[in-house]
Amino acid sequence: MIPRDSDSAGSRPKDALRAWFLGPRAENAELLEHLVVEALRDHVFWRRNYHPEDGFTIREMDKRREGYEESVAVLTQELMGLLAELKRDVPFFSGRYKGHMIAEQTIASQIGYFATMLYNPNNIAAEISPVTTRLEMEVAGDLARMIGYDSSKSWGHLTSGGTIANFEALWLARSVRYLPVAAARVAGELGLDLQVRTADGRALPVAELPLWDLLNIPNEASLDLWELLWQARPATEVRRALANHSLAAIGYQEYSRRLALDYGDPLPAAVVLVASTAHYSWEKIVRALGIGSNQLVHVPVDTHFRMSPDALWQQISQLARHRQPILACISVCGTTEESAVDRLDHVLEIRRRAERELGVTFHVHSDACYGGYAAALTRGSDGRRRAAAEIQAAAGTNWPDADWVSSIVALQGVDSVSIDPHKMGYVPYSAGAILVRDGRARHLVATDPPYLTPPDTPEPEIERFLGRYILEGSKAGAAAAAVWLSHKVLPLNERGYGYLIERTVAGARRLHEALRDGLAEFRVVLLPLPDINIVCYVTCHHSLKSLESLNAFNERVYAHMSMARSNGAAEYIISRTRLHSPMYDGAIDPILAELGVCSVDEWKGSGVGLVVLRSTVMDPFMADPAPDHVAGYLAAVSRACTAALQ
Repeated sequence: MIPRDSDSAGSRPKDALRAWFLGPRAENAELLEHLVVEALRDHVFWRRNYHPEDGFTIREMDKRREGYEESVAVLTQELMGLLAELKRDVPFFSGRYKGHMIAEQTIASQIGYFATMLYNPNNIAAEISPVTTRLEMEVAGDLARMIGYDSSKSWGHLTSGGTIANFEALWLARSVRYLPVAAARVAGELGLDLQVRTADGRALPVAELPLWDLLNIPNEASLDLWELLWQARPATEVRRALANHSLAAIGYQEYSRRLALDYGDPLPAAVVLVASTAHYSWEKIVRALGIGSNQLVHVPVDTHFRMSPDALWQQISQLARHRQPILACISVCGTTEESAVDRLDHVLEIRRRAERELGVTFHVHSDACYGGYAAALTRGSDGRRRAAAEIQAAAGTNWPDADWVSSIVALQGVDSVSIDPHKMGYVPYSAGAILVRDGRARHLVATDPPYLTPPDTPEPEIERFLGRYILEGSKAGAAAAAVWLSHKVLPLNERGYGYLIERTVAGARRLHEALRDGLAEFRVVLLPLPDINIVCYVTCHHSLKSLESLNAFNERVYAHMSMARSNGAAEYIISRTRLHSPMYDGAIDPILAELGVCSVDEWKGSGVGLVVLRSTVMDPFMADPAPDHVAGYLAAVSRACTAALQ
């Protein structure tokens, strides 16, 4: 059996941190090499001892033949060429890289991936991945407990990335939201007396509810209804009836036609509310699901780039007045541009208020693809929650505050969460994750291919067939092993990932403070202190009098500090973004006021946005005095500004 309760960080995470990575100068090369050789030798031993009576397929004499030697020569030569090409890749491992949301991986994840890659399991079904499917389920349980889900009721799995995780979240949300409509038609067809709890707490016959009420059934009540449906009649009857009435079976066109026939004047199309800082993948998702990009409603942000609770309530109230259903609300835990963390606790309170006062409810999803692992900061080594004061005392800083902790703790109350281990989990691509608080939702999208799930397959075995419930048809078991082993070495608490992420925040805040002092003749206008570890700012000079000249100047600074634009000559590597209207209307005012180059109305009318330089600090050593990459970074920005001005 694989050990389950190791805590490699022990009580000395500061010391353990230096064993977690290969290192910017490959300081732990001997350790990684030893582990790679150990993994390879162990795999070779397994092969040589698997039915040794089969004899040899590749003989020593075969290795001396001309064709064999020629093939080896070609392989060796092409590998040397590949290795030379790879030197032109991006140095994510370096303290000089401050570009996108990627850093070097933990040694644990690298060796876990390498060792398992040799076996090449496909986690779509336990039949072809008996070990790594179990590891994937354990990883899902780890992440669920970290954010506060009850792992006995929740469900989750790994995906190829955040886009697929978010896609599945909305796919499940839509299935749960429209289930009561199908259940009402099934109840009428089969003569069933099924009760369901409405948003305002009443228990009413589902077959008698109007369409508006059916589309505002709370998730838990909808899934209770699902169970009642299957208990009321034999499975074959229920399955046949659902095939006649569910959206998944009959499709949007027929579904809409039947709603018009059954309920008369149909309601407006359901919308998906998203924070205006939400990732661009959400537009792709609503298009792919047939919801439509016009139904994606952006909720304004506040001056800290967090979804505005007041704006959210106003939007919900307006939709309720027009009797327009809300399919889901997407909050962000760690925005792509600024690492802002929405006040998720306020979002959940607004949903409760909407249920009480308006009879309106909706699925709440947290897109925590970037910031999800920060929840490890709130966990003690004994699993308990840590208060803000305790985290501050251990870190020796005034971060995080109580509001931040409340926002993170609120993850336990949302219906679904997406988290990317290949971001702040520091594991190799590709590894996203989707978690669902009520695991019953997965049954609404289940599909059973006969070659993987024969009719007599027992329930526990069916549950280990992940392909039954997910979008992807193939998934690397090596990714699951990489995440699993990294979680064993870096536990999801204050001694592991919590400490690692706290150090990146310390580095980001040190950089933010250093930039505040300016750069000789150049001024730096900073976006607010980041909620996690992405520092954004605008460089400016007294000679720049217009938005256009300021944007062009910052684009030139970026070109000097971009891996691609500088042809690899950048001393420090950054990224950049643009703040556009209306997405950033709630956040732009104080920034433009400090810049002084244009008014808010002029910025809105320009259509060009505001160019913002962006540095993602995933390096846990950024806060260290040696090597001092903060001083080096500032000097590089200063030189880039000088060159850009010229």
